[in-house]
Order: sequence, then structure tokens, then C-alpha cells
Amino acid sequence: MITADTPEQVIKTARSPAQRLSTYLLVGLSLSIGWGIRGNFGHEYGAAFAGCLAAITVALMSGREDWRQRVLYFAFFGAIGWGFGASISYMQVISYTQSGHVLSQWYGYTGLFYIGFLWAGLGGAGTALAAVAEQDRLVRLFKPILFVFAAWFFQDLIEDAVAKALQSGLGFDRTWSRHKSPLYWFDADYLGASFALLGVGIYDLQERRQINGWLLPVFAGTGAVLGYLSQWMLQKSGLEAGLSSMLTYQLGDPSYVDPATGKTAFDPHNFLNNWPQWFGDYPQHVGWVIGLVLGITAYFIRFGKFRNGSSLIVYMASGWLLAFLAFPVLGSLFFADVGGIRMTPPRSDDWAGITGVFVGTVLWMRRNQLLPVAVAAVMSGTMGGLGFSGVQCLKHLLMAPGNPTILKNKGVLPESESFLQITTNWANWQHQNWHSFLEQSYGFVNGIAIAVTLAFLATRIPIQTNPKPADPNRGRWTLGVAAVFVLLAIPYVNLVKNVEEWGKKLNPAVWTQAVAEADGSVKTAPAVWDVPYLGHLPKVDYLHLSPDGWFNLTWFFLLVMAVLVVRRHLQEPLAIIPKTWLGKGQLLFLILLWVMVIGNFERALVDWAPQRLLTEWVITINAVLATALVVLAPFEKETVRILPENAFALWYNRVWIRAIAALVLAAPVFLVTNRLVYQYPPYEKLDKVANHTRFGPEASWRARPNLKNAEHK
Repeated sequence: MITADTPEQVIKTARSPAQRLSTYLLVGLSLSIGWGIRGNFGHEYGAAFAGCLAAITVALMSGREDWRQRVLYFAFFGAIGWGFGASISYMQVISYTQSGHVLSQWYGYTGLFYIGFLWAGLGGAGTALAAVAEQDRLVRLFKPILFVFAAWFFQDLIEDAVAKALQSGLGFDRTWSRHKSPLYWFDADYLGASFALLGVGIYDLQERRQINGWLLPVFAGTGAVLGYLSQWMLQKSGLEAGLSSMLTYQLGDPSYVDPATGKTAFDPHNFLNNWPQWFGDYPQHVGWVIGLVLGITAYFIRFGKFRNGSSLIVYMASGWLLAFLAFPVLGSLFFADVGGIRMTPPRSDDWAGITGVFVGTVLWMRRNQLLPVAVAAVMSGTMGGLGFSGVQCLKHLLMAPGNPTILKNKGVLPESESFLQITTNWANWQHQNWHSFLEQSYGFVNGIAIAVTLAFLATRIPIQTNPKPADPNRGRWTLGVAAVFVLLAIPYVNLVKNVEEWGKKLNPAVWTQAVAEADGSVKTAPAVWDVPYLGHLPKVDYLHLSPDGWFNLTWFFLLVMAVLVVRRHLQEPLAIIPKTWLGKGQLLFLILLWVMVIGNFERALVDWAPQRLLTEWVITINAVLATALVVLAPFEKETVRILPENAFALWYNRVWIRAIAALVLAAPVFLVTNRLVYQYPPYEKLDKVANHTRFGPEASWRARPNLKNAEHK
């Protein structure tokens, strides 16, 4: 039962279900489990799983029946929100905090706060959107999102083929030689943002039934012609070379001297620069391509309607591209002497794009009467930022006992008896999987951030009353899409990575083959490993699939089964599916949780070591506890007292002030605490090989740049 009361009555009521200790524990555990598993699978898909689990538990534990009825929407939008931040590179930032170089360490803690802020901020925004927006608005968002998914799928199909066509014979891949691709640009996901705009543009054309659609090729063609003519005029006037030089800088330091040899370490012609690789390979095509893009952009600015919430995608994707151009690409021109406006040179600069996504999201929420979502984004972001930088500091402090670095810094000689005795006694402690501790602990803090943020909204957001539509089946298809997305899409994009892992460990001889690189070097690459069909029929040697093919075929059958089940359930409820939304949400959570926990264990089993206990065993025990909590803690009938908040604008200003204050205060505190314990030596004696530094004469961007003819750092 949900009621709204006066302030006097609210003070006397029991604590809201969303504010119970069991709620904080379950949401924290859910994101911790997800984050531990994300560490094995990595990137956006792993983070989406973690955010999905937490969003489900938030809805179930809120006590609000209107939120429980949206549990599939919580899972869907929560997963998408948490996925964005996973594109940001952060391992080098962690290394900064351990480097011993004071400026780099401060920068590292600040960077971790910022990354954690963006990650948890967008995760909080996605989860809160499901709680705040009207259901009809959520339903209408599905179509444009599906168009974006389709565009990304198309991108994945053609990207490698296009890159190879532009640069045949170069020998690049998506791992250690990805910077040799002509489409490479700061190791960032600019193509993902561009294809998102392509998808939403196609949706807009379709939704407008081609009104003014015939003008699109006119705008595009005009832009291409003007771009071509502009470049031609620059060439004829002799200005092109000067303009190109003014807008370009090298991603490295040509004057860097190798301390070991005393000579300049790198050939300046071997550096990458701040533009896509194909700009240098096909400079004659730059003008008309830029003009084409600007022409298409002008068309949609003039005629685009972007209804049904699709403008949110425009804000986010455009924000990505604009921030990317503003910071590492063009802004860095003025700061090239210190490595540019780049967080982790020479690694990815997706942080800039995600900054634009966050800004675009907050602006859209403010302009579309969804200010509580913006408040939730900043609130959860602040806690996530403190969590990332704070847990890294805690991890480093826990690693202090028996740490060889501390002993050396205190003057204990490595060959002395006391050094050997101390390091031997603490060897097992030092060799634990401390990075997994960081991931799972940070995940728990992120879960607390989501729980606190949604608990704040649970007692302030009015009950979502959905008027009965003329068509009772309108929008029900989105529930099916969300269910398939959660139960099949999220596990698939993660677990499909197990196939390669199993093959490399169980069949290394057939899984890899020698490949000659363009520079004459030889490296290993995935080989073609075909598996015959069942039965090994005599003289039938053409019926076979790769391991990936078998996995995909199996998942296709699962998908067909799921579609049939969902379709039947929407027509007539199936007995196996609970009648209440609490029961449906619990079933959803348990299936997703244990599919991923078991899949994660299978991934680690082929390379088992004692250090895996801190990951797989802890994840399994936490999953057991989460199972008990999700079944036992929520009740079907609960009372939630709601006092609608009319001053979210005031809260919006407050949370920004607190976010800035947290950033200003946190990094120095973590830095001082770290240095008091580790007592680092002067810069000249620091181990700059094991750790990265952002500043100083041996900064990573100077000493370890990405070079055209070397492996990616």
C-alpha cells in the first residue's frame, strides 16, 4: 500500500522499505557480484549486466507496486545506463595513484573520482529514468533505441571490412595493432556515437513518413560539393598545409631522450596524430567527407523532429562527438607540451565522449521535465566517484603489510635477512587478486550509491498512475523486448567470450596460428578451428562450424524459444510465470544472476589458480546471500509513505555543490594517506617501469607512446 501524508504523519511512520539495511545490502551485493564478473568479461557488456542486476533489486525492494510493475524497464534502462562508463580506460589511472610521483598520484585520484562520477552518474540516470518517467514515455523510447541497436549491429558487421578495404595488407586487428586501422582515432568509440546518430536519423525519417526526406540527398550533396570546393580553394591558395599543421599535433614527445642511451628515442614520423588515420592516407577526400557530414547534420537540424524521446539519443550522441572534438582533438592543441587534454595518454580518450554523454543526458532531462533524473545522476555520480578513488586508496593501504616497495623506501636492503623474512611471510597476502578486491568493493559502493539515490526518490516521486489506453495491448511488446534483452542478450554478449578462452586454454595448438605482420614480425592470431557436426558421417566433411558458430547456433535456438514463450505469455499468462510483479522480478533476477555466475565460473575453470578464490568463490557466496535476500526481504504488501517533492531545482543545485566539494576534498585526503604509509623516494629513484606517471620527464605519454610500427600500448 502506498499513501501520501502530511509532514507530521511522515515523521511518525516506519522507515521506507527502500531505506532498510536489507535493501542497501542486496543492491550493494548485486552490483558487487556484477562488477566482479564484469572484471572478467570487461567493457560495456559486463557493466550492463552489473547495472541490470542492481536495477532489478531496487525496483523489488522499494515496496512501491508501481516500480515493481516496471521491473523490466528498470532492468533495461539500468543496464544501458551503466554500460556507457565501461568504455573509459582506467587501469593507467590506477597506476598513477601507485606511482609515487606526487603530481601524478593526485591526478590519479582525481581521475578515478571523475571516471567513477561519470560511470555511476549515467548508471543512476538510466535507473532513475525508469522510476520517474511516465510509462508511456518509456514505451515510446523503445523504438528509437532499437534503431540504434540495429545501427550498432550494422557497424559491427561492416567496420572491419571497410577498414581492410581502405588499408589492405596492413595487418591490423582489434587488439595489439588496432591503431593501424585507418578508422582508428584516439582508440575511442567515435564510430559508435556516429552510428547512434545514423540509427536515430533513420528512425526520424521513418517516423515522419519521409516528409521532406527527398531533401536529405540535396543537403548531403550540397555539403559534399562545398567541402570539396573549400579544400580545393585551400590547396590553390597554398593555405591547406598551414591549416593542417595548425590543427594537428603529434601524440608523443619528439624531443624525448632515452635515459639508457642518451639519444632521442623516437622518430617523429612514427608518431600518431590527433586525426583519424585515413586523413593522412587519403587527404584528398577529407574536404568532401566533412562537407557531406555537415550537410546531413544541417538537414536534420532544419527538418528533424526526433519525437518519442529520440531526441535524448541525439543529445547523448552529439554530446559525445562535441566533447571529443573539444578536448583531446582540438583542445589539446594548446596543451601538447603536457600530453594534451587527455586523461590516460597513450590509452583511450573515451572519457571525453562520455563526458559529453553525461552533459547531454542532464540537459535533456532538465529540458523535458525530468529534473529528478538529473538530480539522481549527480547524486549517484558523486558517491560513485568517492567509491572508485576511495576503494583504490583502501586497496593500496591493505597491500602495505610486507610490501617490498615500502621496505625498500625505508632503506631495508633486498638482500638482507630481515627483508627476505618479511617478504616471505607476507608473500601469499601480497599475491592475492587485489584488483578483484578493488572491482568487487567498488561495485558494492556503486550499489550503495544506487540504493541511496533511489531511496531518496522512492519517498518523493508521486505514484505513477497509468490511465487505461484505448488499446490495452499497446506497448506490451516492450515488456517482451526487455525480457529477451535481459535474459538472453546480456548473457550472450558476455558469455560468447568464453568460447575463445576455452579454446586458448584447452586447444592452444589449433586455436592460434602464426601471422606475418607488415613490418616483418611474426605474431599469433586466432586460427580457424572447425568442429564437425554430431555423428561424423562417413565421407561428409563439409558440415562443420567454428566453436563460435556452435555457440551462436545454440543461442539462436534459445532466442526462438524465448520469443515463442513471450508471445504465448502475452496472449495468455503461463502457469510457470508468477502472477505478481514481485514474483516475476524475483524470477528474472535469479535466472540472470545464476546464468552469469555459472558462466563466469566456467570461464575461470580452464585457468584455475588459488588467486581465483578471491573472485569466483566470493562471487558465488555473495550470489547465495543475494538469493536469500531477494526471496526473503521484500514483502508483497508494504506501506510506503510519499511526500511529493516540489523543490527538485533546489536539490539539483545542492547535489552539484556537494559533488564539487567531494572532488576538491577527496583526492588530497587519499593522496596524503597514501604517501604517509608508503614514504616514496625522490622522483629519480621511483620505479617508472612498473608504474605509469602522467607528468614529469618520464611521463608515459613521453616514454611509452603508441607508434605506427609497434604494438598498441
